[in-house]
Amino acid sequence: MNLIDFAEISKGLDMLDKIKLILFASKAKPATFVKLRINPRSLGEKYQFDQVLKKEGVIFIAGRDKSYEVIKSINGNRVRWEFEGVWIGYDLFWTKKDRERFLQYSKLIGKQPKKAHLIAGRLYGYPECCIKQYVRETPDYIKKHYSCYEYYSKIQEGDQKYPYVFHQPCKVDCKATAALNKKYERVVKKKSKKIWRAFRSRSEYAMDLIIDSYSDITIDGKTIWPEKDGFDYAVITKGKIDGYYQLISFVTKRYFERGTVFRGKVLKQYHYAKIKVDRIKDVIVGLHHERKHPLIGRKY
Repeated sequence: MNLIDFAEISKGLDMLDKIKLILFASKAKPATFVKLRINPRSLGEKYQFDQVLKKEGVIFIAGRDKSYEVIKSINGNRVRWEFEGVWIGYDLFWTKKDRERFLQYSKLIGKQPKKAHLIAGRLYGYPECCIKQYVRETPDYIKKHYSCYEYYSKIQEGDQKYPYVFHQPCKVDCKATAALNKKYERVVKKKSKKIWRAFRSRSEYAMDLIIDSYSDITIDGKTIWPEKDGFDYAVITKGKIDGYYQLISFVTKRYFERGTVFRGKVLKQYHYAKIKVDRIKDVIVGLHHERKHPLIGRKY
């Protein structure tokens, strides 16, 4: 078994991590980060993954086990989460030099974030124009150059237009990102038709959805957009998709009260979903989550 074989059969890697692992195994990406979830469906995969990594000569750093929760039920105004398993973060490298660059990044991220992000962007093969723009976009810069809707719609459009890359494009029509996206798709299609077909498959669901909180950027505890022209809501599906209740990003100019229930359509493809509102049905007063552990992730 090699890394691509493991990506195809793994139940502990989500689809985006499978894509990253295939690109890394093909050496299209010099380094990457994947999360392996260990739960009743993937028992034994940590040992299996470690053995494949060693056999392939991969230099890796495995993080400590961290528990994670999933939404188990939605009753009235209670969104109840329960422990499902643990996840382990793997930083993967082909060379000792890249591992040392990563360790340098890790040391600098809390002290010199701009320098750290430059190191990380180059380590993971991001376009130079996108690295520089990412570093440039501090809260003060974002406040000066974007409205709320402009900023979040830019991120969303980049995610949807370039599903095979793992960085934030400097602009929606970034030529370097477009070229990298095409290159990565060709690699995935060549190395694993199974994953390529599964990743690009489309599915549509008609269901009730719930508006939760919206994203924001603050300086000293105050929003940089006192008057918002748009919102990036977290939307909770009242029905399950792929066996789970989902939290989906929904960027819109329309204001919704938290707890608003609406009938809508969810179009799922790649690693994102598009939402269309059909009609408002109700408002759940006092919507809240009951959970113990925050979900933490990285996008390398």
